[in-house]
Amino acid sequence: MSFTIVADTIEIPQGSKVYCEVDGVGLFSGYVFKAEKTQAHSLTYTCYDQLRYLKAKASYAFKAVSLTTIIKQIASDFKLTVGDLVETGYKFPSLIKDNESCLDIIFDALTETIRQTGKIYVFYDDLGKLTLKEANDLTWSAVIGDASLLSQYSYTQSIDSNTYNRVKLVRPNETTGRADTYVAQDSDTINKWGVLQLYKTVDKNMNRAQIEQTALVYLAYYNKVWETLKLSKVVGYTPLRAGWIVPVMISDINISLAGLPQKFICDKVTHTLQGESHLMSLEVKVY
Repeated sequence: MSFTIVADTIEIPQGSKVYCEVDGVGLFSGYVFKAEKTQAHSLTYTCYDQLRYLKAKASYAFKAVSLTTIIKQIASDFKLTVGDLVETGYKFPSLIKDNESCLDIIFDALTETIRQTGKIYVFYDDLGKLTLKEANDLTWSAVIGDASLLSQYSYTQSIDSNTYNRVKLVRPNETTGRADTYVAQDSDTINKWGVLQLYKTVDKNMNRAQIEQTALVYLAYYNKVWETLKLSKVVGYTPLRAGWIVPVMISDINISLAGLPQKFICDKVTHTLQGESHLMSLEVKVY
């Protein structure tokens, strides 16, 4: 969060705790990291929540643990406060990370959990508590779109990023000295789009059945056209954040399902507060 106040000198020291609320509803809780003076009588402060501390690099070796356990361990090591952490039901056979940022370690584990379970989970700082929830539990009931809360939008369909129709997984084989290769692909979309390949090395302890199932899971997740929608000047709703599901209905670009709103998940949410005005910009994709 950044905010600007009328002042001539830096009055709020680095590390100070900052809490922001709108009409009595909490929007942000974090700490001052930067103060910047750009013009007379004006100071801008930049604050981050606990996720900022997860930029620190570390090495971990996890075995037979869930994403929830991984988050708890890292949070404990860095003396961070945790809140509601839902159990996903998926445990990693092993997860070894060397000299990577803690945020990347958690993000990689989160992404793999989503692939393996087919459920979308959201990791965030909820007003000073690291939180993990399923996206289905974070839904805005209001409909965004035709004559409702929205004034501007842009819509994109793309296979340019994060789309794969061939998945090649390789497992190191110490006995032969060569890698064992497993492939899953979709011939129909290959004929339409060409070969878009995802290549990954998997744990050497995974067996054939586990690797083949993982390849199919990856193919099901990535083999599609991604639809992205940017919504501007949306009427502000304080609890809304990345990871929430929002119903959208825009007739101009045929975004609806049998005349009903279509569900999108928020990739990015920006709240802008100025005077009495509270507006949002959203980047969402089909849920």
